[in-house]
Amino acid sequence: MLKFFSRLEKTRNFIILIFALLLIFSMIFIGATLFEKKPQTAASAYSSETIAEVGSETVTVGEIVRQKENMSRFGGGQTLPAKFMLDGLISNTISRIEAGRLGLRAADAEVAAEIRQQIKSDTAPFDQKRYEQNVADQFGSVAAFEQTVRDRVSAKKLEAFLTSGVTVSEEEVLNDYQRKNTRFDLSYVPVIGSDLAQTIKPTDEELRNYYEQNKKRFDITVPQKKIRYVFLNTAKIGEKLPISNEDLKAEYDKLPADRQKAGVNGQELVLRVPKPEFEAQVLEKANQIVQNARKDGGKISEEAFAELAKGQSENPATAGNGGKLPGLIKENKINPDDPYQQLLKMQPGEVTEPINYKGRIFVLRRGEDVQKPFEDARKELEVSLRNRRAYGDAAELAQKV
Repeated sequence: MLKFFSRLEKTRNFIILIFALLLIFSMIFIGATLFEKKPQTAASAYSSETIAEVGSETVTVGEIVRQKENMSRFGGGQTLPAKFMLDGLISNTISRIEAGRLGLRAADAEVAAEIRQQIKSDTAPFDQKRYEQNVADQFGSVAAFEQTVRDRVSAKKLEAFLTSGVTVSEEEVLNDYQRKNTRFDLSYVPVIGSDLAQTIKPTDEELRNYYEQNKKRFDITVPQKKIRYVFLNTAKIGEKLPISNEDLKAEYDKLPADRQKAGVNGQELVLRVPKPEFEAQVLEKANQIVQNARKDGGKISEEAFAELAKGQSENPATAGNGGKLPGLIKENKINPDDPYQQLLKMQPGEVTEPINYKGRIFVLRRGEDVQKPFEDARKELEVSLRNRRAYGDAAELAQKV
Protein backbone atom coordinates (compact mmCIF):
# COMPACT_ATOMS: atom_id res chain seq x y z
CA MET A 1 0.00 0.00 0.00
CA LEU A 2 2.85 2.42 0.86
CA LYS A 3 4.56 1.69 -2.47
CA PHE A 4 1.27 2.38 -4.24
CA PHE A 5 0.91 5.80 -2.57
CA SER A 6 4.56 6.66 -3.27
CA ARG A 7 3.89 6.31 -7.00
CA LEU A 8 0.88 8.69 -6.81
CA GLU A 9 2.88 11.84 -6.13
CA LYS A 10 0.29 14.21 -7.64
CA THR A 11 -2.92 12.63 -6.37
CA ARG A 12 -2.00 11.01 -3.03
CA ASN A 13 -2.73 14.16 -0.99
CA PHE A 14 -6.16 14.39 -2.59
CA ILE A 15 -6.92 10.72 -1.79
CA ILE A 16 -5.77 11.12 1.84
CA LEU A 17 -8.02 14.18 2.18
CA ILE A 18 -11.03 12.18 0.94
CA PHE A 19 -10.35 9.37 3.47
CA ALA A 20 -10.05 11.92 6.28
CA LEU A 21 -13.38 13.53 5.37
CA LEU A 22 -15.11 10.14 5.23
CA LEU A 23 -13.73 9.25 8.68
CA ILE A 24 -14.91 12.57 10.18
CA PHE A 25 -18.43 12.27 8.72
CA SER A 26 -18.71 8.65 9.96
CA MET A 27 -17.78 9.67 13.50
CA ILE A 28 -20.28 12.55 13.44
CA PHE A 29 -23.07 10.23 12.20
CA ILE A 30 -22.39 7.55 14.84
CA GLY A 31 -22.17 10.14 17.60
CA ALA A 32 -25.46 11.71 16.56
CA THR A 33 -27.17 8.32 16.51
CA LEU A 34 -25.97 7.46 20.00
CA PHE A 35 -26.96 10.91 21.24
CA GLU A 36 -30.50 10.41 19.94
CA LYS A 37 -30.93 6.97 21.51
CA LYS A 38 -29.50 7.72 24.95
CA PRO A 39 -32.28 9.99 26.26
CA GLN A 40 -34.92 7.43 25.35
CA THR A 41 -33.17 4.74 27.42
CA ALA A 42 -32.65 7.10 30.33
CA ALA A 43 -36.26 8.23 30.20
CA SER A 44 -37.60 4.68 30.25
CA ALA A 45 -35.23 3.71 33.07
CA TYR A 46 -36.80 6.38 35.29
CA SER A 47 -40.37 5.86 34.06
CA SER A 48 -42.99 5.71 36.80
CA GLU A 49 -45.66 4.18 34.55
CA THR A 50 -47.43 1.33 36.36
CA ILE A 51 -47.12 -2.10 34.76
CA ALA A 52 -48.54 -4.21 37.63
CA GLU A 53 -50.42 -3.65 40.88
CA VAL A 54 -49.94 -5.83 43.98
CA GLY A 55 -52.35 -4.79 46.69
CA SER A 56 -51.73 -1.12 47.33
CA GLU A 57 -48.24 -1.19 45.78
CA THR A 58 -47.17 -0.94 42.14
CA VAL A 59 -44.43 -2.23 39.84
CA THR A 60 -43.20 0.36 37.32
CA VAL A 61 -41.70 0.21 33.84
CA GLY A 62 -38.56 1.90 35.18
CA GLU A 63 -37.90 -1.01 37.58
CA ILE A 64 -38.08 -3.52 34.71
CA VAL A 65 -35.74 -1.45 32.51
CA ARG A 66 -33.18 -0.95 35.29
CA GLN A 67 -33.15 -4.66 36.09
CA LYS A 68 -32.55 -5.52 32.41
CA GLU A 69 -29.73 -2.94 32.24
CA ASN A 70 -28.07 -4.30 35.40
CA MET A 71 -28.31 -7.89 34.20
CA SER A 72 -26.91 -6.92 30.80
CA ARG A 73 -24.06 -5.00 32.46
CA PHE A 74 -23.00 -7.80 34.80
CA GLY A 75 -23.99 -10.69 32.53
CA GLY A 76 -21.86 -9.84 29.52
CA GLY A 77 -24.77 -8.53 27.47
CA GLN A 78 -27.06 -11.45 28.34
CA THR A 79 -30.47 -10.73 29.86
CA LEU A 80 -33.83 -12.38 30.55
CA PRO A 81 -37.29 -11.75 29.07
CA ALA A 82 -39.18 -8.83 30.59
CA LYS A 83 -42.02 -11.15 31.70
CA PHE A 84 -39.59 -13.21 33.79
CA MET A 85 -38.32 -10.07 35.51
CA LEU A 86 -41.87 -8.81 36.06
CA ASP A 87 -42.79 -12.09 37.78
CA GLY A 88 -39.74 -11.70 40.03
CA LEU A 89 -40.64 -8.13 40.99
CA ILE A 90 -44.23 -9.18 41.75
CA SER A 91 -42.93 -12.03 43.98
CA ASN A 92 -40.64 -9.59 45.80
CA THR A 93 -43.54 -7.20 46.36
CA ILE A 94 -45.72 -10.00 47.75
CA SER A 95 -42.92 -11.00 50.14
CA ARG A 96 -42.50 -7.38 51.26
CA ILE A 97 -46.22 -6.97 51.96
CA GLU A 98 -46.43 -10.27 53.87
CA ALA A 99 -43.28 -9.50 55.90
CA GLY A 100 -44.75 -6.14 56.87
CA ARG A 101 -48.04 -7.77 57.88
CA LEU A 102 -46.21 -10.21 60.17
CA GLY A 103 -43.94 -7.54 61.65
CA LEU A 104 -40.83 -9.04 60.02
CA ARG A 105 -39.78 -6.03 57.94
CA ALA A 106 -36.03 -5.36 58.23
CA ALA A 107 -35.01 -2.52 60.53
CA ASP A 108 -32.71 0.32 59.44
CA ALA A 109 -29.82 -1.18 61.41
CA GLU A 110 -30.22 -4.53 59.63
CA VAL A 111 -30.30 -2.80 56.24
CA ALA A 112 -27.17 -0.79 57.07
CA ALA A 113 -25.32 -3.93 58.20
CA GLU A 114 -26.27 -5.76 55.00
CA ILE A 115 -25.09 -2.85 52.81
CA ARG A 116 -21.77 -2.58 54.69
CA GLN A 117 -21.25 -6.29 54.16
CA GLN A 118 -21.87 -5.92 50.42
CA ILE A 119 -19.54 -2.96 49.83
CA LYS A 120 -16.88 -4.05 52.30
CA SER A 121 -13.39 -3.55 50.87
CA ASP A 122 -9.97 -4.22 52.39
CA THR A 123 -8.14 -1.99 49.92
CA ALA A 124 -10.12 1.26 49.73
CA PRO A 125 -11.97 3.34 52.35
CA PHE A 126 -15.71 3.93 52.06
CA ASP A 127 -16.59 6.82 49.72
CA GLN A 128 -20.13 8.15 50.35
CA LYS A 129 -20.37 10.12 47.08
CA ARG A 130 -19.13 7.22 44.98
CA TYR A 131 -21.56 4.91 46.76
CA GLU A 132 -24.50 7.22 46.05
CA GLN A 133 -23.49 7.65 42.40
CA ASN A 134 -23.11 3.90 41.78
CA VAL A 135 -26.44 2.91 43.32
CA ALA A 136 -28.23 5.80 41.58
CA ASP A 137 -26.91 4.59 38.20
CA GLN A 138 -27.97 1.00 38.85
CA PHE A 139 -31.19 1.40 40.87
CA GLY A 140 -32.42 4.91 40.06
CA SER A 141 -31.85 6.32 43.54
CA VAL A 142 -30.27 5.52 46.91
CA ALA A 143 -33.73 5.03 48.40
CA ALA A 144 -34.63 2.48 45.72
CA PHE A 145 -31.41 0.52 46.36
CA GLU A 146 -31.90 0.53 50.13
CA GLN A 147 -35.51 -0.59 49.63
CA THR A 148 -34.22 -3.50 47.52
CA VAL A 149 -31.82 -4.51 50.31
CA ARG A 150 -34.61 -4.13 52.89
CA ASP A 151 -36.86 -6.38 50.81
CA ARG A 152 -34.12 -9.02 50.52
CA VAL A 153 -33.44 -9.06 54.27
CA SER A 154 -37.19 -9.11 54.99
CA ALA A 155 -37.64 -12.05 52.60
CA LYS A 156 -34.92 -13.99 54.46
CA LYS A 157 -36.64 -13.32 57.79
CA LEU A 158 -39.99 -14.36 56.29
CA GLU A 159 -38.48 -17.60 54.95
CA ALA A 160 -36.90 -18.33 58.33
CA PHE A 161 -40.26 -17.72 60.02
CA LEU A 162 -42.12 -20.04 57.63
CA THR A 163 -39.57 -22.85 57.95
CA SER A 164 -38.96 -22.53 61.69
CA GLY A 165 -41.70 -25.02 62.49
CA VAL A 166 -40.42 -27.66 60.07
CA THR A 167 -38.59 -30.61 61.61
CA VAL A 168 -36.40 -33.01 59.67
CA SER A 169 -35.34 -36.39 61.01
CA GLU A 170 -31.73 -37.53 61.07
CA GLU A 171 -32.56 -40.24 58.53
CA GLU A 172 -33.96 -37.67 56.06
CA VAL A 173 -30.83 -35.54 56.44
CA LEU A 174 -28.61 -38.57 55.86
CA ASN A 175 -30.59 -39.68 52.80
CA ASP A 176 -30.45 -36.18 51.31
CA TYR A 177 -26.70 -35.99 51.91
CA GLN A 178 -26.12 -39.39 50.30
CA ARG A 179 -28.30 -38.49 47.32
CA LYS A 180 -26.38 -35.27 46.68
CA ASN A 181 -22.86 -36.53 47.40
CA THR A 182 -22.76 -40.19 46.34
CA ARG A 183 -20.56 -40.78 43.29
CA PHE A 184 -20.06 -44.01 41.36
CA ASP A 185 -18.46 -45.30 38.17
CA LEU A 186 -20.67 -46.88 35.52
CA SER A 187 -19.43 -49.29 32.87
CA TYR A 188 -21.78 -50.28 30.08
CA VAL A 189 -21.83 -51.64 26.54
CA PRO A 190 -24.50 -50.28 24.16
CA VAL A 191 -26.35 -53.01 22.24
CA ILE A 192 -28.39 -52.17 19.12
CA GLY A 193 -30.95 -54.89 18.48
CA SER A 194 -31.11 -54.43 14.70
CA ASP A 195 -27.32 -54.67 14.35
CA LEU A 196 -27.17 -57.72 16.60
CA ALA A 197 -29.93 -59.47 14.61
CA GLN A 198 -27.87 -59.23 11.41
CA THR A 199 -25.08 -61.29 12.99
CA ILE A 200 -27.39 -64.15 13.98
CA LYS A 201 -27.81 -66.86 11.31
CA PRO A 202 -30.38 -69.48 12.44
CA THR A 203 -30.22 -72.94 10.86
CA ASP A 204 -33.11 -74.65 9.06
CA GLU A 205 -33.61 -76.94 12.02
CA GLU A 206 -33.87 -73.98 14.43
CA LEU A 207 -36.42 -72.31 12.16
CA ARG A 208 -38.46 -75.53 11.91
CA ASN A 209 -38.46 -75.99 15.68
CA TYR A 210 -39.56 -72.40 16.21
CA TYR A 211 -42.42 -72.89 13.74
CA GLU A 212 -43.59 -76.08 15.44
CA GLN A 213 -43.59 -74.36 18.83
CA ASN A 214 -45.48 -71.29 17.58
CA LYS A 215 -47.91 -72.67 14.98
CA LYS A 216 -50.84 -70.67 16.31
CA ARG A 217 -49.05 -67.42 15.57
CA PHE A 218 -48.96 -68.36 11.88
CA ASP A 219 -52.58 -69.54 11.56
CA ILE A 220 -54.85 -67.49 9.23
CA THR A 221 -58.03 -67.03 11.25
CA VAL A 222 -59.94 -64.69 8.91
CA PRO A 223 -61.12 -65.33 5.33
CA GLN A 224 -58.63 -64.30 2.66
CA LYS A 225 -59.64 -62.77 -0.70
CA LYS A 226 -57.86 -61.83 -3.87
CA ILE A 227 -59.00 -58.50 -5.26
CA ARG A 228 -58.30 -56.98 -8.64
CA TYR A 229 -58.75 -53.25 -8.89
CA VAL A 230 -58.03 -50.27 -11.10
CA PHE A 231 -56.93 -47.07 -9.37
CA LEU A 232 -58.64 -43.96 -10.76
CA ASN A 233 -56.79 -40.75 -9.93
CA THR A 234 -59.48 -38.05 -9.84
CA ALA A 235 -56.84 -35.30 -9.73
CA LYS A 236 -55.37 -36.51 -13.05
CA ILE A 237 -58.83 -36.84 -14.56
CA GLY A 238 -59.74 -33.32 -13.46
CA GLU A 239 -56.61 -31.81 -15.02
CA LYS A 240 -57.68 -33.03 -18.47
CA LEU A 241 -61.29 -31.86 -18.29
CA PRO A 242 -62.11 -28.79 -20.41
CA ILE A 243 -63.75 -26.01 -18.37
CA SER A 244 -65.08 -23.09 -20.41
CA ASN A 245 -65.68 -19.53 -19.26
CA GLU A 246 -69.43 -20.02 -19.84
CA ASP A 247 -69.41 -23.01 -17.47
CA LEU A 248 -67.77 -20.92 -14.75
CA LYS A 249 -70.22 -18.03 -15.22
CA ALA A 250 -73.11 -20.47 -14.94
CA GLU A 251 -71.63 -21.77 -11.67
CA TYR A 252 -71.25 -18.19 -10.42
CA ASP A 253 -74.91 -17.42 -11.16
CA LYS A 254 -75.99 -20.52 -9.20
CA LEU A 255 -74.18 -19.39 -6.04
CA PRO A 256 -76.46 -18.35 -3.15
CA ALA A 257 -76.45 -14.66 -2.24
CA ASP A 258 -74.25 -15.08 0.84
CA ARG A 259 -71.49 -16.80 -1.20
CA GLN A 260 -71.55 -14.05 -3.83
CA LYS A 261 -70.82 -11.50 -1.11
CA ALA A 262 -67.19 -10.41 -0.62
CA GLY A 263 -67.94 -8.66 2.68
CA VAL A 264 -69.61 -5.58 4.12
CA ASN A 265 -68.47 -2.00 4.57
CA GLY A 266 -68.40 -0.53 8.05
CA GLN A 267 -67.72 2.62 10.05
CA GLU A 268 -66.55 3.06 13.62
CA LEU A 269 -66.56 5.64 16.37
CA VAL A 270 -64.03 4.77 19.08
CA LEU A 271 -63.85 6.20 22.61
CA ARG A 272 -60.82 5.41 24.76
CA VAL A 273 -61.08 4.52 28.46
CA PRO A 274 -58.01 6.19 30.03
CA LYS A 275 -58.50 4.53 33.43
CA PRO A 276 -60.93 1.90 34.78
CA GLU A 277 -62.60 4.44 37.07
CA PHE A 278 -63.64 6.49 34.00
CA GLU A 279 -65.34 3.54 32.25
CA ALA A 280 -68.88 4.43 33.39
CA GLN A 281 -68.45 8.03 32.26
CA VAL A 282 -67.19 7.03 28.81
CA LEU A 283 -69.94 4.39 28.47
CA GLU A 284 -72.59 7.03 29.23
CA LYS A 285 -71.16 9.21 26.47
CA ALA A 286 -71.24 6.25 24.04
CA ASN A 287 -74.89 5.54 24.88
CA GLN A 288 -75.77 9.16 24.12
CA ILE A 289 -74.01 8.88 20.75
CA VAL A 290 -76.00 5.72 19.92
CA GLN A 291 -79.28 7.44 20.83
CA ASN A 292 -78.46 10.37 18.56
CA ALA A 293 -77.49 8.01 15.73
CA ARG A 294 -80.78 6.06 16.00
CA LYS A 295 -83.12 9.02 16.33
CA ASP A 296 -84.35 8.74 12.69
CA GLY A 297 -85.95 5.31 12.65
CA GLY A 298 -83.03 3.39 14.12
CA LYS A 299 -80.75 3.93 11.13
CA ILE A 300 -78.24 6.58 10.10
CA SER A 301 -76.70 7.49 6.76
CA GLU A 302 -73.02 7.06 5.98
CA GLU A 303 -72.53 10.84 5.76
CA ALA A 304 -74.26 11.58 9.08
CA PHE A 305 -72.25 8.93 10.92
CA ALA A 306 -69.07 10.28 9.31
CA GLU A 307 -69.78 13.69 10.87
CA LEU A 308 -70.15 12.07 14.30
CA ALA A 309 -66.90 10.11 13.88
CA LYS A 310 -64.90 13.14 12.70
CA GLY A 311 -65.99 15.13 15.72
CA GLN A 312 -65.86 12.51 18.49
CA SER A 313 -63.91 9.37 17.49
CA GLU A 314 -60.57 8.94 19.27
CA ASN A 315 -59.04 6.58 16.71
CA PRO A 316 -56.84 8.81 14.53
CA ALA A 317 -56.47 6.07 11.92
CA THR A 318 -60.15 6.26 10.91
CA ALA A 319 -61.60 9.43 12.44
CA GLY A 320 -60.33 11.68 9.64
CA ASN A 321 -62.04 9.44 7.07
CA GLY A 322 -65.41 9.58 8.78
CA GLY A 323 -64.77 6.37 10.72
CA LYS A 324 -64.69 4.28 7.52
CA LEU A 325 -62.98 0.94 8.09
CA PRO A 326 -60.08 0.34 5.68
CA GLY A 327 -61.17 -3.13 4.56
CA LEU A 328 -64.25 -5.27 4.16
CA ILE A 329 -65.67 -7.11 7.15
CA LYS A 330 -65.74 -10.88 6.58
CA GLU A 331 -66.67 -13.80 8.81
CA ASN A 332 -63.80 -14.67 11.15
CA LYS A 333 -64.35 -18.08 12.75
CA ILE A 334 -60.96 -17.93 14.48
CA ASN A 335 -61.85 -14.77 16.44
CA PRO A 336 -65.66 -14.57 16.73
CA ASP A 337 -65.37 -12.10 19.65
CA ASP A 338 -63.99 -9.41 17.34
CA PRO A 339 -66.41 -6.44 17.68
CA TYR A 340 -66.58 -5.98 13.91
CA GLN A 341 -68.15 -9.44 13.53
CA GLN A 342 -71.42 -8.01 14.88
CA LEU A 343 -71.84 -6.02 11.65
CA LEU A 344 -72.46 -9.26 9.72
CA LYS A 345 -75.69 -9.84 11.71
CA MET A 346 -77.12 -6.35 11.09
CA GLN A 347 -78.89 -4.49 8.31
CA PRO A 348 -77.30 -1.63 6.34
CA GLY A 349 -77.50 1.65 8.25
CA GLU A 350 -77.98 0.08 11.69
CA VAL A 351 -75.75 1.03 14.63
CA THR A 352 -74.52 -1.29 17.38
CA GLU A 353 -74.87 -0.81 21.10
CA PRO A 354 -71.63 0.41 22.76
CA ILE A 355 -69.08 -2.44 22.71
CA ASN A 356 -66.45 -2.45 25.49
CA TYR A 357 -63.39 -4.22 24.08
CA LYS A 358 -59.77 -4.07 25.32
CA GLY A 359 -59.91 -0.67 26.99
CA ARG A 360 -61.90 1.02 24.24
CA ILE A 361 -65.62 1.46 23.55
CA PHE A 362 -66.77 0.96 19.96
CA VAL A 363 -69.90 2.25 18.24
CA LEU A 364 -70.15 0.60 14.80
CA ARG A 365 -72.34 1.27 11.77
CA ARG A 366 -73.01 -1.39 9.14
CA GLY A 367 -72.58 -0.32 5.53
CA GLU A 368 -73.73 -1.91 2.29
CA ASP A 369 -72.86 -5.41 1.07
CA VAL A 370 -70.01 -5.64 -1.44
CA GLN A 371 -70.51 -8.13 -4.28
CA LYS A 372 -67.65 -10.50 -5.06
CA PRO A 373 -66.67 -9.95 -8.74
CA PHE A 374 -66.72 -12.94 -11.06
CA GLU A 375 -62.97 -12.68 -11.64
CA ASP A 376 -62.28 -12.91 -7.90
CA ALA A 377 -64.44 -16.04 -7.60
CA ARG A 378 -63.18 -17.61 -10.82
CA LYS A 379 -60.32 -19.67 -9.33
CA GLU A 380 -62.45 -21.08 -6.51
CA LEU A 381 -65.27 -21.94 -8.92
CA GLU A 382 -62.90 -23.66 -11.33
CA VAL A 383 -61.41 -25.89 -8.62
CA SER A 384 -64.85 -26.85 -7.31
CA LEU A 385 -66.32 -27.56 -10.76
CA ARG A 386 -63.26 -29.51 -11.92
CA ASN A 387 -63.31 -31.73 -8.81
CA ARG A 388 -67.04 -32.36 -9.10
CA ARG A 389 -66.84 -33.35 -12.76
CA ALA A 390 -63.74 -35.49 -12.11
CA TYR A 391 -65.59 -37.51 -9.45
CA GLY A 392 -68.54 -37.93 -11.80
CA ASP A 393 -66.34 -39.21 -14.65
CA ALA A 394 -64.47 -41.52 -12.26
CA ALA A 395 -67.74 -43.01 -10.98
CA GLU A 396 -68.97 -43.54 -14.55
CA LEU A 397 -65.70 -45.21 -15.54
CA ALA A 398 -65.82 -47.43 -12.44
CA GLN A 399 -69.20 -48.80 -13.56
CA LYS A 400 -67.65 -49.90 -16.85
CA VAL A 401 -64.68 -51.73 -15.35
